[in-house]
Amino acid sequence: MTVGSSTTATQVGSVVVGARGLLGSAVVRAIRASEHFMLDDAPRVRWGSPVAATEDLSVIASALAERSGPWAVFWCAGAGVNGMDRAAADQEVAQFEAFLSRLAAVPHKGDGVVFLASSAGGVFAGSTGAPFSEASPAVPLGEYGRTKLRLEAALDTLDGHGSITSVVGRFSNIYGPGQDLDKQQGLISHLCRSTLHRRPMSIFVPLDTLRDYVFVDDAARMALAVVRAHRSSSARSGLHVLASGSATTVATVITSVAAVAGSKPLIVQGVSPLTSMQTHDLRLVPSPVALRASEETPLAVGIGATWRDMFAQFVGARRG
Repeated sequence: MTVGSSTTATQVGSVVVGARGLLGSAVVRAIRASEHFMLDDAPRVRWGSPVAATEDLSVIASALAERSGPWAVFWCAGAGVNGMDRAAADQEVAQFEAFLSRLAAVPHKGDGVVFLASSAGGVFAGSTGAPFSEASPAVPLGEYGRTKLRLEAALDTLDGHGSITSVVGRFSNIYGPGQDLDKQQGLISHLCRSTLHRRPMSIFVPLDTLRDYVFVDDAARMALAVVRAHRSSSARSGLHVLASGSATTVATVITSVAAVAGSKPLIVQGVSPLTSMQTHDLRLVPSPVALRASEETPLAVGIGATWRDMFAQFVGARRG
């Protein structure tokens, strides 16, 4: 991995870990439309093998240490969902810790920022007194939320490194084209798929449950904005709630999907072991930095983009 030419020495060279995921791919798009630039020759992390993934992350860390200009890492990786087991959590945390240890172990030629994509829903699941902000106590109810807090705590290893600072972004419910439908998360995408295929979908929370939905490209711009703001401050670390600031019920989401699709989703309400890990009211107070950066996409517009993308894939698969 090279570190860029002299013409980009003062620009922020960026690496996105998890670049093929929903948020990571949007962050890549946002970087390429900003003053940042991608260090395109960073190795693709081979997540299928823990040993290989650790090796690839070590290569990235070593190369960043050699970069003479400023750099940023956007950690958007993570296979965890509500209901994940401890073994999967331990592996995710161990890889992040190994990456941070490698970063902190060597002297750096340039200043860097590590941005961690965390989850407001995961860490505030058991909290009371919505709306929640950066000052609200984190009370996770499951392994997913506890894992996010462990990842956040791991950033403390960078505190003693003079040239590296850290930022945590606790995102609300991110949605948009490209959601991984193999995961049991992403209400809007799963509703679109269910409606498209005319298959019933189970919902395990009351329909008046409140969530904050943020379109993925808005979320990516927020991530860049807080990194940009952090670089211009003297703070060694930062914590931001990244959200739209608008609370929407599950019932409203269902109605909005029906309006876009022209057909009402087939819903089956039920209860599962995961129901107890879901808070009823997850209203959020977004970071001012995030709100200033967001070109907020209305929910109907974002759902429309998600539906069209899924419909195009459906038609393409049938033709293929």
